[in-house]
Amino acid sequence: MNGPVERAREALASGLAPVEVYAALAVGADFRDTALAVCDALGIPRAEAEHRLRGTDELWDDFAPGDEEFLGELLDLAAVFDVHVTLDEPGEQVRRLLDRSMGALGGIGSGVALGVSRKLATGRLPEAYTVLVGLPVRERGDPARYRAELIAAGELLADWLPPDDREAAGRVREARERCARRDASGSRPSR
Repeated sequence: MNGPVERAREALASGLAPVEVYAALAVGADFRDTALAVCDALGIPRAEAEHRLRGTDELWDDFAPGDEEFLGELLDLAAVFDVHVTLDEPGEQVRRLLDRSMGALGGIGSGVALGVSRKLATGRLPEAYTVLVGLPVRERGDPARYRAELIAAGELLADWLPPDDREAAGRVREARERCARRDASGSRPSR
């Protein structure tokens, strides 16, 4: 009989998303232990998984059988199942530029900031780029620095993307063009 980590690995290998794997494995099992098993199957070190679950001890008692799917979604929203990636040097350079552009906004909503940070940590750079291009620069922000960082990131990102990823390339090209138009006009992104 396979243990929960092996079952989680098999389910992930079959194409199920971590939240779906969690929901299936948590039925009749300890909710917290199941979260740790899914993290282990994803390759998230135990210490990191424990850190992500820190402070959740009271949470587990609030859920009952039948809540597995909802709890899995909450854990996913809390980034418990995010697999952080190490990128090659050009990818890391894009990530740094995008992070700096976020800092030049002069403030950002916490939900959007969390979403962009998750995309950066998990290597979803085209998604982070397209979100950042559409954000407004606040009054206390630095529009020139914001645009310069995004233009540089967009150029590097276009070269970094795999040539066969036409969908991402199209989204990045479109976002780069929007950013360049704003740069040419000197305007702030529309709210």
